[in-house]
Amino acid sequence: MKILTLVDGSEHSIKALDYAVNLLSQQNSDSRRSGDKVQSNHQLIILNILQPLKLSDEVVQHFKSINPERKSSLKKYLDDINSAMKDTWMKKLSDLKSKYERAGISISTKIVKGTHSSRFVAYSIVKFAEDAKVDMITVGSVGTGGTHEKKSLGSVVRNVAEISTRPVLIVP
Repeated sequence: MKILTLVDGSEHSIKALDYAVNLLSQQNSDSRRSGDKVQSNHQLIILNILQPLKLSDEVVQHFKSINPERKSSLKKYLDDINSAMKDTWMKKLSDLKSKYERAGISISTKIVKGTHSSRFVAYSIVKFAEDAKVDMITVGSVGTGGTHEKKSLGSVVRNVAEISTRPVLIVP
């Protein structure tokens, strides 16, 4: 079984990751108990959709109007921030991979560049799942986009559940 788990740093996404690891660990145990000599082919992919920092055209124009050279320095500054965010997520995913590999599961990590549109992020996740031929997607019920005490599903999760051709397990 191959499971894709979306991790965005939220408590709910870590719960979804824990659930996926436990599910695959259980399947490994079941295979060993049934006497299967075949090496487990269970795999977990931990996915992060990196949402780069972007400024509106109005803000960029404001900087440009103050000093025309500022536009290029602003672009470099944003590039540096986005690069630092990617480096931070690469480290976080590496740490998660190390932590959960102890469960005896094959784990890979991936960062995909996204946008701030929940629909586009959902399409990116679903396309990745289809390309990777995963059997299931696990996601936390609400991500870092904000939680509200009456909110049962985040917009990305809702969109993934609506458009996915793969089963989606939503972990509260």
